Amino acid sequence: MKDIFKDILGIDGVKGVVMFSAEGKLLLSKFSENSRQEESRIENINWDAFAIELQDLAETEFVFERNRFYIRKSRSGFLLVVLEDIAPVSMIRLNCEIILPMLDRMKPGTGRLSQIFRKKIF
Repeated sequence: MKDIFKDILGIDGVKGVVMFSAEGKLLLSKFSENSRQEESRIENINWDAFAIELQDLAETEFVFERNRFYIRKSRSGFLLVVLEDIAPVSMIRLNCEIILPMLDRMKPGTGRLSQIFRKKIF
């Protein structure tokens, strides 16, 4: 579990990965070395309204200002991948298919998910 996001962050054009619950609680965020300044801004975002709007979507991709976003829904919440223009979405989709079952096996709502990520990944 230590390197769960290593493959996604290793893809050219991926800036970072954010996981937030269906209620809008930020569970974790991990950014590449070149995008560390983005990580501090992520903590200040109110994810509640965003999570409510995404409830009916299983997968989506969109562009906002200078970034692209790829979002996948899981039982634990939402996995958001922050991308540059050059990032290959097919590779990111494949890596998310591999990671989501691991995330879904963890119990959401107990705080255990965020505790595991804080202890083992960071």
